[in-house]
Amino acid sequence: MLRMLMTAMLLLLATPSDLLAKPQTVSPPSRNNELTKLARQIEPDLVGRVDRLPQYLEFFRAKRGNDTRLFAFRVQAVTTATGNVRLQGYVEFSQTRAGLIGFLKTLGFEIVDEELENLPAKGLGKKAFGLVKTTHTLSYNRPTEPRNVVTDCLLGEPLYLLREEGDYLLTHSGEGYLGYVAAADVYRVDAKAFDLYPTESSVRMIADHTLSTGLVIPTGALLKRLPSDDGSVLCALPTGAVVKISRAACEPSKLPTAQIDRAIDVGKQLLGTPYHWGGKTSEGIDCSGLVQVAFASTGVHLPRDSNQQFLLGQLTATRWHRSGLRRGDTLYFLGLNGRIRHTALYLGNDRFLQAEMPVVNIRSLNPAHDDYEAKRAESFAFGKRLRQ
Repeated sequence: MLRMLMTAMLLLLATPSDLLAKPQTVSPPSRNNELTKLARQIEPDLVGRVDRLPQYLEFFRAKRGNDTRLFAFRVQAVTTATGNVRLQGYVEFSQTRAGLIGFLKTLGFEIVDEELENLPAKGLGKKAFGLVKTTHTLSYNRPTEPRNVVTDCLLGEPLYLLREEGDYLLTHSGEGYLGYVAAADVYRVDAKAFDLYPTESSVRMIADHTLSTGLVIPTGALLKRLPSDDGSVLCALPTGAVVKISRAACEPSKLPTAQIDRAIDVGKQLLGTPYHWGGKTSEGIDCSGLVQVAFASTGVHLPRDSNQQFLLGQLTATRWHRSGLRRGDTLYFLGLNGRIRHTALYLGNDRFLQAEMPVVNIRSLNPAHDDYEAKRAESFAFGKRLRQ
């Protein structure tokens, strides 16, 4: 009895560091709380099993890899003779990569010989962008059969290339969808040429128009318009060929400047508003609420959350190519483990309006600016245009 009382007294007098020094009470070293919670959903005891590695990868992709129609994620795990894990395949963003590795380590796996490719692939060279040069080209979820159509890409549509696989290119289409398109249907260009097509002066096709060459310019296509002395509609195709379009088949395409200015003005009225999760008023507002309210003032009604809002609009920028951004574009940022967690409204000149703790503010993606925010610059994923 005396020994039990003495033991109890020693435990009461022990400092937290004394208790942590005992092997049975040591916490897992520097585990990301979010990843730990995620790992417990599939393995409550945080003990991973080698035979379940494919399930762990699919689970992470579904929970943290975002929609595979929009984010590139193809990873396989191979176990070595010593029981360690080698990762092969590709991911699009460093946050996804870090999150996946952290997730597997939380389950007790040792990651060695990591061979994940970061996209876009270096092998693309300088011509890492493309423009559809045929009437249309189908985008598939796989480069080989069996496969399904993801979307249809129209003549002149901008493509952000990610990698080459045989006769196909893995790309982000104009709306951001991820898929494989036939390389033969793509006119590849460098970043400078990509930014010049179709430019601010453009026409939108409102009816099919067949050229003398037999090429059909489809309804919905956006083409670069050229100056004309006789008032006719001259357009440049992605390849540089100049064609004349029937006036009845097209109409000028102009950004709705007044609506964009209004959205920005409404958003700026909320500068200094306290950040409040789920809020949409001057009493408190969150990031997606700010963007939602700003565009609602122009008659555009967006979904509530940033990862839902991202599904809308035309892709105008990626992490590796931001020069296509224009005032009024929406910006999307990733959290630590690869999921879209933040949105903002682009103001031009690298600056953006956002709701973050503690208040709504204006920050910059440009390190030369005083209001530069490195956290956002490093986590930026995509820019989208809601009105065009």
